[in-house]
Amino acid sequence: MADVTIVDTSPRDGPVALPKIRTPEKIALANSLMQSGSIKIDCAAFTHPRLRPEYADAEKVINALEKRPGVTVIGLAPNEIACRRALNTTVDEIGILVAGSESFNRSVLGSSIRKTLYKTFPAIIQACLEKGKTIRVYLLTAFCCQYEGRVPIKDIVELASKLVFLGVNEISLVDTPGMANPKQVKETIAALQDLNLKANLAVHFHNTRGLGLTNCLAAYEAGIRIFDTAVGGLSGTPFGAPKMEAGCWNVPTEDLVYLFNEIGVNTGINLDALLDSVKLARKMAGRELSGHVLKARAVFELSNFPEPLKIR
Repeated sequence: MADVTIVDTSPRDGPVALPKIRTPEKIALANSLMQSGSIKIDCAAFTHPRLRPEYADAEKVINALEKRPGVTVIGLAPNEIACRRALNTTVDEIGILVAGSESFNRSVLGSSIRKTLYKTFPAIIQACLEKGKTIRVYLLTAFCCQYEGRVPIKDIVELASKLVFLGVNEISLVDTPGMANPKQVKETIAALQDLNLKANLAVHFHNTRGLGLTNCLAAYEAGIRIFDTAVGGLSGTPFGAPKMEAGCWNVPTEDLVYLFNEIGVNTGINLDALLDSVKLARKMAGRELSGHVLKARAVFELSNFPEPLKIR
């Protein structure tokens, strides 16, 4: 049995990084991840196609997956209409969004935190309960906000408590701008664990400042056992950073799996099979991705010691 769960978001984040990716390629990537042993995959967003045309095929992607026993497929639904679209597919879990920062919630999600919690969420949660689906919250700006700076831990604790009261099953703490550091990560997680929340906690770090893997390790040491990643680091631009190139700001799945393997933590994922998924994503992108393991293997595989140089 695995010691941790890796939630791979690359099938959903990939279309943002690679807007020309076709429906069969999205399906192939998700199926490839399942073959590697991934048991939880965020596969599509049911955002209105006029706003996000790259997700216009969400239903086709979800319904065409070759689902394996024990695999949970997530579909992101920002509102009730999107949720009902998602619930008409074979999706297992609905992902919803709220921010820990009032400024961010208003600027990106278009409403106050209070309105999101008590107007948007209840209808979604009720619809999920009726269909027997679980609910995952992506708690954006859980550590820092590019508009407000560091988000007070007490605000995140209060928000998490309200989310659990509303009936969510899992809360993913998202470092939206990639500004978190290991000390802050441990302090935030400790404060949340003191609540004994009746919901799973996960982390979702952005590697915009190079601390993604370090923060994952800090979160593991603090007791977190669910980690969001994406093969090759595939992602759109971090929210609020429009000048940053879309592409590779998530923590690469293969790098985190390698790290856990090296310290004796079982992810349940076959690294060699996972690298096939990375190669597939790289082919779709038409360029190198940000993960290190695939590139390192091509150069530093263990081999026979070279013959000594013969000096004449």
